[in-house]
Amino acid sequence: MFYGMGGLVNKIIKRLFKKQKLENEILGQEEEALLHTILEYSRIISQYIPYFNILSSAEKQRFIKRTWFFRQSKTFHYIGLGEKEEIAILVSAAAVQLTFGLRRYKLIYFKHIYIMPDAYQFETPGELYIGHVSPKGIYLSWKHFLQGYENATDNVNVAIHEMAHALEYNNFMDHADADPKFRADFQLFPVAYGPALAHMITTRRSYLRSYAYTNIREFWAVSVETFFENPSALKTTMPKLYYVICEILKQDPLAQHRNTTIV
Repeated sequence: MFYGMGGLVNKIIKRLFKKQKLENEILGQEEEALLHTILEYSRIISQYIPYFNILSSAEKQRFIKRTWFFRQSKTFHYIGLGEKEEIAILVSAAAVQLTFGLRRYKLIYFKHIYIMPDAYQFETPGELYIGHVSPKGIYLSWKHFLQGYENATDNVNVAIHEMAHALEYNNFMDHADADPKFRADFQLFPVAYGPALAHMITTRRSYLRSYAYTNIREFWAVSVETFFENPSALKTTMPKLYYVICEILKQDPLAQHRNTTIV
């Protein structure tokens, strides 16, 4: 039977998660290589991304499939460090974590992702960045990427932060993959931002770190970091914001299952 690449990926993932042997067939060189690749994806993602490990079997299948397709859609550039496929897999997985409830998840506007070993200078001499998004691509410090997932409860995750910026950017640019549904849902966000900003100014207290109040775009990115790192605390302290993000991203980290209906 002939399988397109997407169908073959799907077939292999299903068999692996059912712990069955692939149908008694002799795999060709391409299929064997793909099988090895999918096994590596599962091993690497489960080692570094806590979000993945609490998914159901069906959700894990979809997560790996999406990660594979996301990674194939990007060109990774390694600036000052050696090329490692593990890096590309994990950065792709971070994007899939953010977009897991959405139908359009590939951030098609962005073709290039740049990985630096540590904090880096961008436009302003002396000013260091650990990540940023521009029309040229998504930029990340690998050191800080790892730190973001090593400490999963400090509300700081540079990968999720920058992917949140990229998701907003992707959907408000005039191009084929912009999602009208996401745009419509995102209009809920300023409604949550206004009261949160007013409360912070009045009380000088907020569960979100102060950088969130730089502007509404940083409020979005910091809120999404917190949404994934400490969903229970965010829901308790800022319930309106929590439910707005659930609606925009179409997932609830506190639910038993993220979303099992999207294919």
